[in-house]
Amino acid sequence: MRRAAQSGDHFHSKALTIYMIFSDYETVAKVLFGEGGRPFTKTPRPFPQETFAGFSTSEWSFLLALGLMGLALFFYRLGAPGLMDPDEGRYAEIAREILVLKDWLVPHLNLFPYLEKPPLVYWLTAVSFKILGYGEVAARLPAAVSAVGGLFLAYGLGRVLWGAGPAFLAATVLATSAGYLALGRILTLDMTFSFLVNLGISLGYLALRQEQPRLWPWAYGVLALAVLTKGPVALILAGLIWGIWVLTYRRPGKLLIQPWSWLLLAVMALPWFVYLQGRIPEFFHFFLYEQHFGRFLTPAVHPQPFYYFGLVLLGLLLPWTFLLPWALRGQWLDRDPDQVFLLIWAGVVLVFFSLSRGKLPPYILPALLPLALLLGRRLADWTDAVRTGGVDRGLRVSLWVWSLTGLGMVGLLSWPPAALTRALTRANLDFSYVLPVAAVFTLTPLLTRFGRRLSPFFLGVGALILSTLLPVGLDHLSLERSPREMGRLVRTLWQPDDALVGVYLYSQGLSFYSGQVFHLLEYRTELDFGRKLASAQQRDLYFSNFAALGKFARSRPRVFLYVKEIDRQSLKKELPGKLQILARQGDCLLLGYERE
Repeated sequence: MRRAAQSGDHFHSKALTIYMIFSDYETVAKVLFGEGGRPFTKTPRPFPQETFAGFSTSEWSFLLALGLMGLALFFYRLGAPGLMDPDEGRYAEIAREILVLKDWLVPHLNLFPYLEKPPLVYWLTAVSFKILGYGEVAARLPAAVSAVGGLFLAYGLGRVLWGAGPAFLAATVLATSAGYLALGRILTLDMTFSFLVNLGISLGYLALRQEQPRLWPWAYGVLALAVLTKGPVALILAGLIWGIWVLTYRRPGKLLIQPWSWLLLAVMALPWFVYLQGRIPEFFHFFLYEQHFGRFLTPAVHPQPFYYFGLVLLGLLLPWTFLLPWALRGQWLDRDPDQVFLLIWAGVVLVFFSLSRGKLPPYILPALLPLALLLGRRLADWTDAVRTGGVDRGLRVSLWVWSLTGLGMVGLLSWPPAALTRALTRANLDFSYVLPVAAVFTLTPLLTRFGRRLSPFFLGVGALILSTLLPVGLDHLSLERSPREMGRLVRTLWQPDDALVGVYLYSQGLSFYSGQVFHLLEYRTELDFGRKLASAQQRDLYFSNFAALGKFARSRPRVFLYVKEIDRQSLKKELPGKLQILARQGDCLLLGYERE
């Protein structure tokens, strides 16, 4: 293959059709899985002619172990917790309404157009519902598959950079990071977005590193899917990361100019946006200005201080957070291009989202993969040193800090202050769960510190045990945040002409589980933009005051009311008749009203 250095305008002579681009899948397979451990060179060596059949026995063992770990951590009891409000309930209900309304192009929530995000995850979830039926496993399947895909991406990229051993350790670090594991087991857009944007960034870097222009269409094709998941932020992140690395190593800027790949991106990503703008003229202003630039530049939605994501990142990476300073020590000074690229990757994600005025914890998820790769590389070096009796004082210090933190946690949980007890109660977590977690968290670095040649074993086993305990916590949390039992009760009791009404309260999950949309007493919700576009009949789903709600309720044989405890007394004045509590979740009540 001709090198880009030999021909600055190679893209003019290699105009590819879509078929030719995507029939070249073996290039991607060879790059990610067919060659590893090559150092960066100005003049790249040719790729060996090998496919998956060229794996050695040990590498197949790594892949098998990685697959089993992914299945165990991300699929075991995936459907046990109920879907939690607001995010899981919202995205599941949007997917349900796709199938009910048979409208795959305009997402709807409570029958109103819902256009805050592009539709890819909604489509995937709807397809999952179509195949598996409405349920928790089907709803969370896109996130779980994306999470496992991220593990294999970490392995594939790590193998290219340093070999199979460091690659497997990096994938293990990623799989057992608390934030990655939790977000891989719940329905949000973030895990699918993270997998796609990270895959696109990885392929683009390998195209730069190895001067393999045939990888660019794949990189931009994947980024097009990322754009259809969360919008143009995918292109901004990828462009900044590639551009900073090119400038750092003074590589030719023309390597980033890929017009045919840009055309592919446009063909894949733009049709949905163009269609929506044609159908709904207000779409671009709402989607780009309000939901993207507005959230980035103004603190109107989810305001947090600049340092917020630094703390969140440390939390998402637990328990490996304590080893991060050791793993990053001297990485930039070493000037190894691969390690510097990973630092740029994580740094761009962290700084970009920190500059945003609106912040939510999952935004930072794409930064975990490059940090896991850096940790995997250092852990591989340490494992080799352990075999030869070497001592790493920096790692010892990190393990002591980890141990002391764990001991502090155990002490705090053994004699908990009132504020901690209240916080655990709100999360539905009792001490019989959190104390064993704290004990394993503390014993892992202690055993690693004194385990000598078994140190890597103790570290890995401890991380895996912690990872198996985390889903139990999600089960407990869902009991507090999931309206599953309420929804099933409504579905069981529902009769023709019944109605579901939210009194200054709206639960997307209750809609999903009951299969019914809400009538709502007037108040500000995420449905407001969609209401402006709705028909007069759809607008009738809202009541302007209690009197209008009461008139509606008295016209129906039975009404299910979703209400806060503090608003219950107000209802009694407007609804003479039988008003009974059917279910309770925290301070939220499901009431049944039957007219006299």
